[in-house]
Amino acid sequence: MPDYDFHQLSAHDLEILTRDLLQAEWKVPIENFKAGKDGGVDLRFAQGPSNVIIQVKHYHKTGFEGLCRDLAKESVKVEKLNPSRYILVTSIPLSAGNKTTIANIFAPGRLLVQDIVGQEGLNNLLGRHPDVEGKHFKLWLASRAVLDRVLHNAAVTKSEFKAKRVYEQAKRYVESSAYSDAMRLLAKKGVVIIAGPPGVGKTTLADLVLYSHLERGYQAIIVDRDVEEASRVFQPGAPQIFYFDDFMGATYLGENGLATRNDDRVLLDFIGMVRSNSNSRLVLTTREHIYSQAISRSERLRNSEIDDYRVVLQMPAYSLLQRARILYNHLYFSELPVEYRNELLRNNFYLQIVKHEKFNPRLIEWLSTFRRVKDHGPSQYQAFIARLLTDPSEIWRHAYDHQISEASRSFLLTLLSTEGKISSANLQIAFDKLHAHRARRYHFQTGPGDLNGAIRDLNGSFIKPSGADGYEVLDPSVLDLMNTIMREETHNAVDVIVGACDFSQIQQVWKLSASTEGKGIIAALAANQTQIVERYELLSMRNRRRQSGRGVSFHGTTFESRLLTTIEIANAMPGGPIEEFLGRLYARVNEEHRQSGPILTDVAEVLRAVDLCKNLPRATLDKISDELTTAALEDAKTSCSGGELADLVGVLDTDGDQDPPIMQGLRAAFEAYENKSFQDELSDCRSTEEFDRMLEDLDLFQKYVGVDVDGLVRSVKEAQEEWESENYSSRDGDEGHHSRRSDGPYIDQEVVEMFNTLRGEN
Repeated sequence: MPDYDFHQLSAHDLEILTRDLLQAEWKVPIENFKAGKDGGVDLRFAQGPSNVIIQVKHYHKTGFEGLCRDLAKESVKVEKLNPSRYILVTSIPLSAGNKTTIANIFAPGRLLVQDIVGQEGLNNLLGRHPDVEGKHFKLWLASRAVLDRVLHNAAVTKSEFKAKRVYEQAKRYVESSAYSDAMRLLAKKGVVIIAGPPGVGKTTLADLVLYSHLERGYQAIIVDRDVEEASRVFQPGAPQIFYFDDFMGATYLGENGLATRNDDRVLLDFIGMVRSNSNSRLVLTTREHIYSQAISRSERLRNSEIDDYRVVLQMPAYSLLQRARILYNHLYFSELPVEYRNELLRNNFYLQIVKHEKFNPRLIEWLSTFRRVKDHGPSQYQAFIARLLTDPSEIWRHAYDHQISEASRSFLLTLLSTEGKISSANLQIAFDKLHAHRARRYHFQTGPGDLNGAIRDLNGSFIKPSGADGYEVLDPSVLDLMNTIMREETHNAVDVIVGACDFSQIQQVWKLSASTEGKGIIAALAANQTQIVERYELLSMRNRRRQSGRGVSFHGTTFESRLLTTIEIANAMPGGPIEEFLGRLYARVNEEHRQSGPILTDVAEVLRAVDLCKNLPRATLDKISDELTTAALEDAKTSCSGGELADLVGVLDTDGDQDPPIMQGLRAAFEAYENKSFQDELSDCRSTEEFDRMLEDLDLFQKYVGVDVDGLVRSVKEAQEEWESENYSSRDGDEGHHSRRSDGPYIDQEVVEMFNTLRGEN
């Protein structure tokens, strides 16, 4: 038998659960009946001579004593109603003696002991009607038994903290059809992309889907940076669910929504890998405008089936009642003082909120969290909410400008420069460097407790824990805010570079300048080249090589990547110290090539950037291009992958009559690929997309390098046919459990009745 304590349900939730259970038990329709203005009626069954009234009392806060105190008042109302049968349902546990005490509060014979249903009785009814239990997803979602199973499956992954977060937040969730749509799509396709505007509930839905799969025994893989990270831990046949939040945001396609270094190919390959294994699942979330940009700019994505996996969340998808439940649940379980709650109830102000065109769940979470609104007194609360509805960006911007410390601003700028996430190992160093620079520039005092103070200041409002002891932005919209601040207040871009401790932070600032709104950042950097060049040079030249007992390892951005960024910056602001430094950095790149060889894919990106340069001396560019080409081809002759060779073919001039050495080098590289790498790559293929990619590369080599690939093509096709016959299985027909019927039409009065239950003790 189920063993719920029902703490996760609001008073309204409990009423609906009771209605559904009694309807299933009695096999008759039961109506909701004017909760709040009814004079003592929550539910009613009236047919012929029968006039059965059901009163639902939660009282999980005040317990048995509070229930008995208020039932004395209810007994008077019940006598006036004179029902043919009166039933009392409560979520608190009741002994036989408790039931007798309750029955004696009413007139003799009015309330029979057998018509009193407590916590045990509700659980008994749930055991008799498991279909009702399944429809009320918050019961199983916030069940301690389910949490124990989830945590057992999550313990070996980074998903444990997320599972606990879902459990804690479950009582506020309001299910929409999007949940069953996502579960159905996952069961059928193995992949779901949850898209929508900021604040609409994408991460909430993805968390719920992840939690549900953890309950079923899936191993969760939380992807932090890119899908290559997920590919390394993919286990064919094992029940795994991969979770990548905001995968087309800054952590994947960059601020401008542009795929680089074949990210779109890597993504599609991984999707194919997941789809070809019936026990694998992939959950991705993305902001809709970034998704649209990525699709428009990537031919691979446009020509793929990726759009078939998308579930789009939009506020119009929430009915009026669902919006009302979102607000109601947040208020019911909030720590808002009664004065604030009463302001929302005054003149039915909540109706303006749930009907507003800019209503979204993030806004509701914000306005119902006391620490976020406490600076606005109860008398200002309605006006404050009205301003938020008019301009939701005030949620973040007002707090950033007026409510947080300089240390907190330094922390957020640090987080922006690390793509919204930072580990504990890097946090102190990165924060201290930037914070000290800002203090010198803007003349404010610092102290040894600034970092911890910033974390206390921001945690739960701008940031959240990440993994064991790192931090990340609370939501991708925080990054949107910081991007906007940097573009509008461009001195911040200069500060981040001067206060950087790793070259990747410089690259993140430069990435922001590449968008349409980023011209101001370029102008600020150009005007302050002298100020930034010292730090720029230091980080550009920093060694990547580390020697240890286990051998040599490399850390940080490649020198080719640093050269690429420097070429782009020098081209955008020619004639300054960055251009002057370019030659010294290129000399360091050559030194690295002599020691360990070039990174071929990154060399291809540099060559592409050189071709696009308009403002740097042609002689310098030609020297870089010629020497990098020679180094890359020499390295490729020794060993290269199909992807690396395809990158070189895509950027080099392959007209054999004009430049025989390039064609000769590419043919030698192809020979090395054919003899050394081809068979290993073919053996590693684990999806239809990966086989197709190999065929695509071979076609490219034949077309532009003039080599014979017929035998290799046959090998790929034979291996693909064999692999698909052994591994590819159709998706099961499971459409997900815990689904529920869609909401019917609702009117304002029903919303009013729901919120009336907040006016008194429940």
